Amino acid sequence: MPPALQAFLILFVVGASLRLSGLLGKPYAERLGLFVFSITLPATILVSLDRVTFALTAWKLPLAACLVSLPLVLLSWPLARVLHLARPTQGGWLLAIGCINSVYFAYPVALATFGDEGLAQAILFDLGQTALTLTALYALAVWHGTAAPSARSALTRLFTSPPFWALTIMLALKATELHLPSWLHTILTPVHLMTTPLASLVLGLSISFAALRRTWQLTCLGVAMRMLGGLSLGVAAAWLLNLTGIERAVVILIAGMPSAVTAVIFATETGLDEDLVASIVALSICLGVALLPLLPSLATALLG
Repeated sequence: MPPALQAFLILFVVGASLRLSGLLGKPYAERLGLFVFSITLPATILVSLDRVTFALTAWKLPLAACLVSLPLVLLSWPLARVLHLARPTQGGWLLAIGCINSVYFAYPVALATFGDEGLAQAILFDLGQTALTLTALYALAVWHGTAAPSARSALTRLFTSPPFWALTIMLALKATELHLPSWLHTILTPVHLMTTPLASLVLGLSISFAALRRTWQLTCLGVAMRMLGGLSLGVAAAWLLNLTGIERAVVILIAGMPSAVTAVIFATETGLDEDLVASIVALSICLGVALLPLLPSLATALLG
């Protein structure tokens, strides 16, 4: 396992230990997560994409995200009906299955496994996933939920998001064949290097198993749908779009990633079954971390 993934695993365990011991709680995870999302992640996007030349097939990565998440939710919906879940529980289950943990899991894994080029592909994939999360998946949460947030909240989230503006700036620079000034690149690089270690701490601090005992059967099914179902659809999307090399490997790996912490935020905001969503997120993250030692071998196999 690459040293970067070893460090990721160690910091995750430290964060989880601090959370489970009660030394640090949910508020610390939220504050640290906000710092990563608002400060270090934009720096990572700017620095990493500045070094990479996009292929003509770059548009396929955002499309691949849609070809993974949308079919997965549509396939899970009839199953939720068969299980006769209450409406808030059904919505939470679908939301947790559809949201992919990009920022705090996929980005560090892609960077550690494939370097800056892999991270760039992961960011492009996340462009499609983020658009889907803030539109279709958010609307799904509102429709199933007991609360009624403003109809403009999803767009507000998107257009006030620092990573969104960092990505917009970089795409504009790429379109005009420009690069970041060297002085700005130098300033942002140390900030960028903080993203992976802090993201692993956020994941660890986000772990909570308080509700898992009550929801374990539905939670296990949800985790299987998110990770195994996502992985299968990732393979199908890569084949359909004729992806090869790092693009193919990144799409398949990210498609099988754990559920996103964002799902818990949306569940709380819209009145869904927060306990179920938090359980799926926690269990899928733990499973994803347990599989980290296998990722280098899997990534090598996918490149072929």
